[in-house]
Amino acid sequence: MMYQQIFVGVDGSPCSDMAGDAALALTAGGRGRCTGCHVYAARMHRQRFEDMEPGLPGQYQEEERLDDLRATHDDLISGGMALISDAYLAPLAEKAAAQGIPFEPVIAEGRGYVEVLRLIRERRPDLAVLGATGHGQTPEVPLGGLAERVLLYAGTGDLLLVRRPWSLKNRPVVVGVDGSDASYAALERAASIAAAHDTPLEAVAVYDPFFHSAVFPVIAGALPEEAQRRFNFPAQEQLHDEIIDRGLEHLYRRNLERGAALAQALGARVHTAVVAGRVCPQVHHYAAARGAGLLVLGRYGLHREEGSLIGSNTLNLARMSTTNVLVVAPRETPVTVPDLPRDAIPWTPEAEQVLSRVPPFARKMARMAVEEHVRARGLSRVTEDAVRDVARRSGRGGGQDAGP
Repeated sequence: MMYQQIFVGVDGSPCSDMAGDAALALTAGGRGRCTGCHVYAARMHRQRFEDMEPGLPGQYQEEERLDDLRATHDDLISGGMALISDAYLAPLAEKAAAQGIPFEPVIAEGRGYVEVLRLIRERRPDLAVLGATGHGQTPEVPLGGLAERVLLYAGTGDLLLVRRPWSLKNRPVVVGVDGSDASYAALERAASIAAAHDTPLEAVAVYDPFFHSAVFPVIAGALPEEAQRRFNFPAQEQLHDEIIDRGLEHLYRRNLERGAALAQALGARVHTAVVAGRVCPQVHHYAAARGAGLLVLGRYGLHREEGSLIGSNTLNLARMSTTNVLVVAPRETPVTVPDLPRDAIPWTPEAEQVLSRVPPFARKMARMAVEEHVRARGLSRVTEDAVRDVARRSGRGGGQDAGP
């Protein structure tokens, strides 16, 4: 699961230097290959010079003199930038040679993000590594324009955005897990990195039980009184509080337990946590509190739409995180996640009939909540009375003809 082909962009900035170190550290323990790339924009500088020509002093406006200036400028820019590119790549080449890692320097001319994307698409590395910011770093822009464009549009391989020196010593790898195929691919990659660097793995799942509490009053205020009575807001809120939210927590915890079994099979020391709240801020705060050396995220989450470039939580975490962020591309073949052994609880036909009246979007979570209720009471099967007991606790009634 370690990387065999790594592509790293360099520009001489502090984050770029740290990106180079990270790339070498992840090159399959010295068994992979690394390509270092620098892009320079000679044509852009030439165009800027031409744009400035009308404003030059009169003695430089003669065509012959302008031609001499243009030639001198072109020689300085083209030759000088090529020398700068070599100077940026040389230290990384020396480090690779010292570690016995095959290294290929690549120099390209053009717009930075355009050329980097072109080279990534042509070479299809297992991993691309970039500094999160370049020479134009400012506190107000935590993710540089080149890095963000590559994050958005280079979706076929993994991408590491580097903000701090690469070191996992005494710093855990934190990975977000939501039960999607993409999150399990991220977990698999994170577990391999943690095991290879002998560092702990922290797997965190975040579910949001508070969203409906904020939205329901807004909906209620927008509906006329008769519609409010038909919608039955108190019952809907109870349904979420007692069944859906508890079912969500149970679902995420179950997915996390399956992920932990996968990580342990890969040799990682894993700790799991289920956290309530909004996904992006909670994962960010969790990674910061744990002092993570690396945050690993799937490119997409559970609710991916066709045509989406990247999940919103992953994009926002890549922007706001204060540590290094690895975004893992989806696998062509989904990761095989172990099923946890658990005794199945049979449902009577009458219980299934009552459950069928729960809205489809909430049915799976309601089933989990009812089964949790039955297991907690040491019962051997789910009966109609058990379902109605949970329904009564959620404020959904429970009379002879009532359903949840």
